[in-house]
Amino acid sequence: MAAKEKESIIDYVKATLHEWKLVLQRVEKPDKTEYMQAAKVIWLAILLVGSVAYVIHFVAATLLAG
Repeated sequence: MAAKEKESIIDYVKATLHEWKLVLQRVEKPDKTEYMQAAKVIWLAILLVGSVAYVIHFVAATLLAG
């Protein structure tokens, strides 16, 4: 039973690696404008999440302190 389970794990890993290979063959490098747009969206999301976390922390500290 252990040998069959080991084979299925190996088959799963092989299939996963094959799928990754197919994906990597189909993708292409983004051009500069696409890259910059993605970078702007990512930075905006980071700033938004950080701001929300700061506000929550500030409200919690204010409520607990006073």
